[in-house]
Amino acid sequence: MSTTKSKYVVATHGGKEALWLHSLISEVFGNITSPTTLFSDNQVAITLTHNHQYHPRMKHIDMQYYWICWVIEKGSIWLVYCPMDDMVADALTKVLPSTKVKYFTASLGLHVK
Repeated sequence: MSTTKSKYVVATHGGKEALWLHSLISEVFGNITSPTTLFSDNQVAITLTHNHQYHPRMKHIDMQYYWICWVIEKGSIWLVYCPMDDMVADALTKVLPSTKVKYFTASLGLHVK
């Protein structure tokens, strides 16, 4: 499985979760009009979501994952490039060196003792 395909699929699943949370927060705290921002570290996957014409890298991607293109085109989600070294969520999902964990947890507003 290519990295592009896996990041594209992850963007679709993440987008579904983000829109559900957006809807929940809107019901609890009032209507939110700004689009939901998702971060990805794969520039090719981001480009393919904006230009969803046929591309050889997309030939093995199931049709269900093209949903992300429609949502981005509609303006509900904004997919943004974030370099892998700046992915703050990695502190919650990966084993990292102590310095990175401290930096990311501070970025999240958490305090390490």
